[in-house]
Amino acid sequence: MSKLTNPFDVEELMAPPNEAWAAKRELAEQLRSMAEVLMTSAPDPEAMRAASAYLRQQQADFESSPRTFGRMEFFQQERESPYVHYEMNPLCGHSNPVAPPLNSWLRDEQAFGRVRLGWQYEGPPGCVHGGFVAAIFDDFLGMAQRLTPHPGMTGTLTVRYRKPTPLNTDLELYGYVKKVEGRKNLLVGEMRANGELTAECEGLFIGFKQDAMRQYQRQQPR
Repeated sequence: MSKLTNPFDVEELMAPPNEAWAAKRELAEQLRSMAEVLMTSAPDPEAMRAASAYLRQQQADFESSPRTFGRMEFFQQERESPYVHYEMNPLCGHSNPVAPPLNSWLRDEQAFGRVRLGWQYEGPPGCVHGGFVAAIFDDFLGMAQRLTPHPGMTGTLTVRYRKPTPLNTDLELYGYVKKVEGRKNLLVGEMRANGELTAECEGLFIGFKQDAMRQYQRQQPR
């Protein structure tokens, strides 16, 4: 893989580095679209069963291909850690079908983000499920830790829900580093819809040793 600009340094969506990643991203986007259509349509049961059978066959075909389990293995293969995160993360990963995906970037020692959540993320009628609001904040502030000397893992995340967060609306995020103290990074963030504050958060992240994380990853079942 050729040397790439860190994708979180720019607001624009970065192009995939090769044909394989482009195809994975295209398929992920189609699966997201299919998930939303499934939530908002009522096709004939036989049509849904036929689609399920087709997908089961596709899954079997994919499972027979070379497999890579976890981002640590991708890091070893790709040698581009930020880009692998950009593609595979469950919140911002453009090649991960469960991601909305969140687009986030850094500028002038501040963090910015944008995301749009469709019907598959509905909690209260017409509104984003609060758990997804929290998850987006967690990932967003985690990315914003690139503004600190030693990024870490989430210790605590406190979310204040100010107003219902609407579905199918461009949500704008803003965050910054409030304090760095040893291995602890304290960051704050906010989410707005149509200029109105819907939620805000404070996240405490604690640094970890890379060797310990690699050991934990090796112990995970596949």
